[in-house]
Amino acid sequence: MSPTLLSEADGFFTALPWRTELGTARTALAAGGLGIVHDDAGHAVAAVRHADLAGVAVPDLRTAVPHLSPVIEVDADVTIAEFAASPAVTLLDLGARVLVLRDGDRTVGVVPAEVFAAHLASPDYTPPAPVMAGAGGLGDATLPGQPRTGLAPVVCREPGCGHLNRLAYYRHGAPPWCQRPEPPRHRLLMGG
Repeated sequence: MSPTLLSEADGFFTALPWRTELGTARTALAAGGLGIVHDDAGHAVAAVRHADLAGVAVPDLRTAVPHLSPVIEVDADVTIAEFAASPAVTLLDLGARVLVLRDGDRTVGVVPAEVFAAHLASPDYTPPAPVMAGAGGLGDATLPGQPRTGLAPVVCREPGCGHLNRLAYYRHGAPPWCQRPEPPRHRLLMGG
């Protein structure tokens, strides 16, 4: 049986609302801890350390989010094997620093990306067999909404956009469409 991500979690982080002023965030992180930035709905949108805020000249964490490390929100009871076998594992390619574990509407822990990678590299890890459901893959019972295995919030950097997208998977070389409902439609622009 594969351990849950929660069994590998670190509960030491500082929850920071994204409306936190930058000076206040710097003070909260001065001791060297990890901050998890949360939007108004309580969802994690970025990871931040004190050093990440050096040279950032914006009024609050919300406007700093495009410059911070992305995170992946995952249900706390998901196993390492479930996450590894899901499309959400591709979100690690976004440069996510941590998996943020959720239990209902609250963040309960973080798993550094290196810890998850160490499990995948372990000789004890056996990848799941590539078996399709009997109806050729039609057995997918996932309902709309947040996938249990993860979403990564990514701010679109297209000039004039700034929409917070929530990605369930990521493919290099094929950026998804920005999820902003207002026209004009455009591809999600990430990075610098």
